[in-house]
Amino acid sequence: MSGRIDAAAAGSQPGSRAEAEARRVEPAAPATGPARLVIGYRAGVSRTAMAQHLRDAGLSAQDNGSLAKVGAQVVTVPRADQARVTAALRSAPNVRYVEQDGQVRAAAVTPNDPYYPYQPELPQITVPQAWSVTTGSASVTVAVVGTGVTALGDLAGAVLPGWDFADDDADAADARGHGTSEASLIAGRGNNGAGMAGVCWACKILPVKVTDANGTGPDSDLAAGIVYAADRGVKIIYIGVIADNRNQPLQDAVVYAQRKGALVVAPAGNTLSKIPLYPAAYGGVIGVGGTNAQSEPYIYCIGVACGGTNYGPAWVDVAAPYCTTAMVLGDPAEYEDLFCGTGPPAALVAGTLALMKSKYPNASASALAYSLTRGARQTNTTDFTEFGEIRAGTSITTVDTVAPKITGATPKHNTRFRGAVTVTATGVSDTGTGVAYAALYANGKYIGRDTTAPYAVRYASGKTNGAVALRWRVFDRAGNSGSYSRTLIADNKTPTVKITSGPKNGAKVKGTVTVKVSASDASGINRVELLINGKVVAKDTAAAYSFKIKVSKYGKKMKVQVRAVDKVGNAAASASRTWKR
Repeated sequence: MSGRIDAAAAGSQPGSRAEAEARRVEPAAPATGPARLVIGYRAGVSRTAMAQHLRDAGLSAQDNGSLAKVGAQVVTVPRADQARVTAALRSAPNVRYVEQDGQVRAAAVTPNDPYYPYQPELPQITVPQAWSVTTGSASVTVAVVGTGVTALGDLAGAVLPGWDFADDDADAADARGHGTSEASLIAGRGNNGAGMAGVCWACKILPVKVTDANGTGPDSDLAAGIVYAADRGVKIIYIGVIADNRNQPLQDAVVYAQRKGALVVAPAGNTLSKIPLYPAAYGGVIGVGGTNAQSEPYIYCIGVACGGTNYGPAWVDVAAPYCTTAMVLGDPAEYEDLFCGTGPPAALVAGTLALMKSKYPNASASALAYSLTRGARQTNTTDFTEFGEIRAGTSITTVDTVAPKITGATPKHNTRFRGAVTVTATGVSDTGTGVAYAALYANGKYIGRDTTAPYAVRYASGKTNGAVALRWRVFDRAGNSGSYSRTLIADNKTPTVKITSGPKNGAKVKGTVTVKVSASDASGINRVELLINGKVVAKDTAAAYSFKIKVSKYGKKMKVQVRAVDKVGNAAASASRTWKR
């Protein structure tokens, strides 16, 4: 069903900034990966003795001569073993302390923009800590899909040429104001002594206008705008409008962008409802809700009527401040500190992702999304978002770009097999977010996956004969993947076998007769069996195959066959011969 998109549903809504007095500092992020322990030894313990003590404990110190001068060494242990190893190390008489290694952080950056003191939402989500790592890169572009963007004030020099799908021309200037305000939150130039500070100071904006002067437009224009941004290589697409219904063209456009490696960020809406809205509720889209100064869901009331952020962990992934200071259309540019709705927090999320992409240009969309969501802090209010309010300072330091390792597979290379075979990945490890699953492909076709070690998938070859190119792809929780290839030989062809010498069919026999057999197979012959009256009475494992038969043992009439079994288990029998005695 076709419908309309609406910028107002995502953008400015009534709200109060009186609450924005106290902002929380960044909490400690949940610990992931291996644990680093610092072991301090008592005075007089030599570096050699320290190393020996750790070897006795099954550990190996990182070589740090400087730390040894203050009687300390560092070891890395699996986090699951941290408590046990710590207790064991502390029990040694020469150990003075065992501590978990902490982490230093550069001081938060405070820009000199005059409106920055009116942007408490940025410290709330720890953007100044992220700025100590990077303030952005001109190589990172964020598409702003909505009412258009006008390049003035802090956006001067940041806006690329775009497209207006509402009027079908290249003038993507903002006719309503929402897009410009949202773009200023994403990439407004900071620390320039003027205006405000956006999140990603050096990033570029691609304006994609899909609404008219009233801030509305058809769903098809929004879908076309998403495709347009994806085709221009944009890896972060911010959508500043909300569709009034779920529709196939919009969903297909989102999937199209995702397949090109783009992250799509969209507001959850402002009706204080749990009913999913789109595109935020589409799979893989980062749906964003809004928080107040206490990092809880933003709700406001005017008289008896209340509104605020939409919610629901099934479709709202993260949150950021609902009300912000942003640039607004004016001549010259103006700034206001009451730009509210779920459009602003979605723009802050898009800006944070742009910072992360600036620091890790090769990071995949999955890796960025994983770090963003796992770095978030859950709100006290349940049933709001899946992951909580974002923490830019944490997420920008935890992006996992290292692929898992896989060093081998069984069976061995060029092993021959028939029917089905269980293929196991070996030497699988990941030092970052951990292995999520391993997937097996045969001749480029997906076969199956396993989510727990040892990672094994059964491959059924059917009637295939010849080389089968098997490939393992091992994925970590951030979406990075490593691969390993191995070739097996499928042999589902039966051997060739026949009697070359012996009494003919219908012959009368007596005494002892000799039957000679020829057998061949690409995998080699394991054995040739002699069957009399349907029972195996003799076997031969070496060519040339020959059987001596004392016919008196088998009655007046006997049915004689030979059967060859190859080395992978395929079997074939010759035509039978009937003898009489």
